[in-house]
Amino acid sequence: MADTVKTFSYTAHDIHNEITSGEYSSTSTNGVLNYLSGLGLTPVAITEKKYSILDKDITFFDSISPSEIYNYTRQLAVMLKAGVPLIDALQSMESEHNNPALNRVIKEIVQDVTNGVAFSIALEKHPKAFNTMFVFIVKAGEEAGVMDLVLMKIAEFIKHDLEMREGIKSALRYPAIVMLITISVAILAVVYLLPRFSTLFADTRIELPLVTRIYLGLDQIIQNYYGFIILGGIVISYVFYRWINTVSGRYIWDKFLLKIPIIGPINRGLAISRFSNILQTLNSSGVPILTCLNIVGKTVNNAFVQSRLDLISDEVKMGKKVAHSLKTHTYDVFPGHVLKMIEVGEEAGAIDEMLEEIARLYDSETRNKVQRLTASVEPLITVTMGLFILSLALAIFVPVWDSYVALSTQ
Repeated sequence: MADTVKTFSYTAHDIHNEITSGEYSSTSTNGVLNYLSGLGLTPVAITEKKYSILDKDITFFDSISPSEIYNYTRQLAVMLKAGVPLIDALQSMESEHNNPALNRVIKEIVQDVTNGVAFSIALEKHPKAFNTMFVFIVKAGEEAGVMDLVLMKIAEFIKHDLEMREGIKSALRYPAIVMLITISVAILAVVYLLPRFSTLFADTRIELPLVTRIYLGLDQIIQNYYGFIILGGIVISYVFYRWINTVSGRYIWDKFLLKIPIIGPINRGLAISRFSNILQTLNSSGVPILTCLNIVGKTVNNAFVQSRLDLISDEVKMGKKVAHSLKTHTYDVFPGHVLKMIEVGEEAGAIDEMLEEIARLYDSETRNKVQRLTASVEPLITVTMGLFILSLALAIFVPVWDSYVALSTQ
């Protein structure tokens, strides 16, 4: 992994003893010395620039979306393929129509590359925009002199990832909206609507149906203990958030997400698809296999799978084949036919093609599972909503009718 790029302030003089000063971004003072030497300057003082909080841009609410990174990467790849020099291509990416956060990143990258910093190192300074996979593929492209090709590969991967996410989100959007409306109506009815009838029911002294008593009991609990309920919800959410951000908590939770019925197979399919896509993209770009395995583990978005892939990386480092290590450590994550396909691909020297086929297979399978799930859930949600409305109507109108009957007989 490359060292962190820092900004240095320097003071130097030329052969005529004229003093000049400026700033230069490098990983160390040696880089600044080499830069000054190339300009024919003798350094007087070199200090690392320190930033106070007042010097920093306030970017709490700024973020760069994956779609913006996709557009940036694809446009840059097209310009490099057309023969545009890297610095000119980077400078042309700045636009007033861009996200301000993206413009700031582009400006800093342009400054670094202009100062002689490698493009991959300049990208590494912005991990929120460009992840480890992105940086290593660009680094491989720099070394092989095929920057336009690797950037196009990255763009294709990001596009595929976006399409996969959007497909799942759109499939789950309708059930989520219906559930939210159902829960909101239920809370409104229990807290606001039913209590208005409770006085009428009390005055007539009729025996209330069971469903009405249940709803009124829920209302009493909410009215009397709403503070404790809200506080309890906040405390539980905070404890869960802290626990899931620990190493052991994340490991247990991600393992649970792979084992849980119905949702587990979908999460497993997503993990296999992402593993295959990332490994194929990295390996076909010329990134060393050990580096590929390390990056895949960090970007597969599952701590349980990552822990298994870390063991594979250690074994491959000792000379074992990838397929053999996968069989040993991921037998409960990857199905047997997937492991066999990887083994055959590795033996035939066609592992990239086999990984691409696995990714395509599991992309399609996962989409189908999500669609089947939503097709099954939608009728269930409709029935649940209908039963709730029926029970609410009975809770209100049966006592009203009983009250009318009781008053008419007096």
